[in-house]
Amino acid sequence: MRKVVALALLMVTGSVVFAQGAKVLNAYNYLNDGELLKAKEQIEPATEHEKTMNDGKTWYYRGQIFEQLYFSDDPKFTDQKEGSLVEAVKSFEKAIELGSKRINMNDVQDRYTRLGAFCYQEGVNSFNANKYEEALNFFLTCNSVREGNGAVDSGAIYSAAVAALNGKIYDKAEENFRKSIAMDYQVEDSYINLANMFKEMNASEKYKATLAEARKVLPNSQEIITAEINIYLESKEYDKALANLDLAIKNDPSNSLLYFVRGNIYDSKQASMMTGEKMEASNETFEKAERDYLKALEIKPDYFDAAYSVGALYYNRGAEMLNRANLISDDAAYRKAKEIAEGQLNEALPFLEKAHELNPEDVSTMTSLKAMYGRTNQVDKYNEMDEKLKN
Repeated sequence: MRKVVALALLMVTGSVVFAQGAKVLNAYNYLNDGELLKAKEQIEPATEHEKTMNDGKTWYYRGQIFEQLYFSDDPKFTDQKEGSLVEAVKSFEKAIELGSKRINMNDVQDRYTRLGAFCYQEGVNSFNANKYEEALNFFLTCNSVREGNGAVDSGAIYSAAVAALNGKIYDKAEENFRKSIAMDYQVEDSYINLANMFKEMNASEKYKATLAEARKVLPNSQEIITAEINIYLESKEYDKALANLDLAIKNDPSNSLLYFVRGNIYDSKQASMMTGEKMEASNETFEKAERDYLKALEIKPDYFDAAYSVGALYYNRGAEMLNRANLISDDAAYRKAKEIAEGQLNEALPFLEKAHELNPEDVSTMTSLKAMYGRTNQVDKYNEMDEKLKN
């Protein structure tokens, strides 16, 4: 009786193995007949059954089924095409891993490599369609194929990082930007994107640390220098900002914005020094601010902010000098100080007029001009500016 039972069990087991093998064979036959949906229906159970899931042939056929679904133009397969390319690649990869003497391994390798190249273009297509997670998957699959062939696709890794960043998949973005940097590929852009990502995430410490790291690797990168300048300006670390601006201007001496920003820092510093006994000490800083504003205006003659700022620089300093003159009791000394102060005030006029010409609607400019015309007894211009301010 025991022998009969054992034989029965063997017969059941054998029938299961045969059934799974038959599914693989059926899938192959349907594949050759172009019946891809039936082929897929047959092969999927075989990839999960312990008797056939470890056979390279199973995955080789599965790869071909998904490969044909991907390339097919037949409308009846349209709803099956999504994800088919990646599934084909994964199947061929599995077939290579398992191996088999019953299939052509060279053909498996060729299909695997060829489809990996298609993944990159599909990644680009998905990215352009704003399907960033899908694009990320394609780019990573493309690189996986290259790694499987003993190489690395630096372009696919960087593209994966950019896709992840756009899709706000931040962990994958950081991972792949770091890989790009390690491979010395698109290093500057990788650092900048990584820093901007941390800024977007409000991770201020990581943002600062990334820029500091980038400066060590790329000491002359203008964009990284500029980003650091903004950090120092926000935190009011003006000396550090000035050091970066000096380097930035050295690298880009025709950039009017850099001169304006540096001039603005010197302007703020000299304004804070004009109190108490520091007036004389502020002269050098005042001259630096003046020089930078004028340079910005020289490079860009229609630079409203530069024109207004140099005018305001002269006006504010002249007004402070006049206030100090009014405190002098000696008449002769008072008259001399008043004359110098008014000369300083008058230097503001042509720049404020230029600023008004560049931006006729700016209220601050018109207010300053009205005060200047009042001081210099230019009644008609005073009335004109007064009227503009009322309207």
